[in-house]
Amino acid sequence: MSQHGSFPGRPRGRRARPDNDVPEWAGYDAVPQDQREFPDLEPIRGRDARARDARDAWDGRGQAQGGYPPNTPGQAPWQNQPWPPQTPPQGPQGPQGPQGPQGPPQSPPDASADADPMEAFSERWRRRGSESRNDRRADRRKRRRMLIAGGGAAAVVIAVAVYFITGGGGSSANLGLNNLVTTFLPGELQQVPNTCTSVPAGMLGQYLPGQRKTAAPPLNTGANSQCTWTLDKPPVYRVLEVSMQAYSPSGLASGDGSATFAAEDAYAEFENAKQQPGPNSGQPKATVTDLSGMPGGNQTVAFQAAQVFTVNGATTDVATVIVRYRNVIVTVVMNGLDHANKGNYGPASPDLLSSAAQTVARQVTSAIVR
Repeated sequence: MSQHGSFPGRPRGRRARPDNDVPEWAGYDAVPQDQREFPDLEPIRGRDARARDARDAWDGRGQAQGGYPPNTPGQAPWQNQPWPPQTPPQGPQGPQGPQGPQGPPQSPPDASADADPMEAFSERWRRRGSESRNDRRADRRKRRRMLIAGGGAAAVVIAVAVYFITGGGGSSANLGLNNLVTTFLPGELQQVPNTCTSVPAGMLGQYLPGQRKTAAPPLNTGANSQCTWTLDKPPVYRVLEVSMQAYSPSGLASGDGSATFAAEDAYAEFENAKQQPGPNSGQPKATVTDLSGMPGGNQTVAFQAAQVFTVNGATTDVATVIVRYRNVIVTVVMNGLDHANKGNYGPASPDLLSSAAQTVARQVTSAIVR
């Protein structure tokens, strides 16, 4: 494109003819109508553009914005053109009224129009960073609370597990777990006598006369002992079972969790199982009777259960006596074959079996009473 007129470096435009030497910053109205190359066209920029540019360029503090001199349009001159004279406005400039280099306009400009975009961006960035820091602090606090709660729960689980392990082995360790009793109390037993030697031979000969057999090997672990004698001499078939167990403190026991409470819970379960046996237990419902006169005074409770088993045509009478002394439970079972499906056995006397069970129970209990 060719270059014309007195504006070197500026292409021929529609504002002025080539013979009109009017600077670009003078604006649309500086060119006479008859000298305009395209007189019917509206100006590219509005008539109030110069006033608006001058207002935007002046920041109200005597400083120009964007690198432009005050009171000038917001654009640089064309190549080889000098800046126009830099004089502050002397009269009303647009809708803001008179303003000058000495102070801000009479009416405050719109904050959204005059705000520095970089400052607004920095403020938004600062707020977002502050909100992010607050969110991170909240997340850290939440994680700390979760870790503390989880650690406390794990500590309780570990303490309970250690308690059960040490308490179940008959030790007297006291973990001080809340108000639970974790050690053996005075009078409670940690070991029981050997049941095989707790029943005198004369008593065995009275209720099991003849050649008896002892089940081998007998159970004798300190806190638990069990022994069984069998007599098989037609027409007599009898079996005597004697067991003793010393219970340890347990967090699962009722009351304070002491060894005595653990034995009380077991005693109640045994009695309930005799009165209301489960459908798959294979046990018939028993006739339960409370017993008195056992050694140990008010520290001892006892009951007797009488049952009749019928299996494959054979009938067996069973007398069971259960005694609790402090934290020890003594169990004596005497059964006799009343009617057999094969061989010459019976009959058995239920009263004799009951008497034998009670007598042996008193004898064994007396060995642990202190």
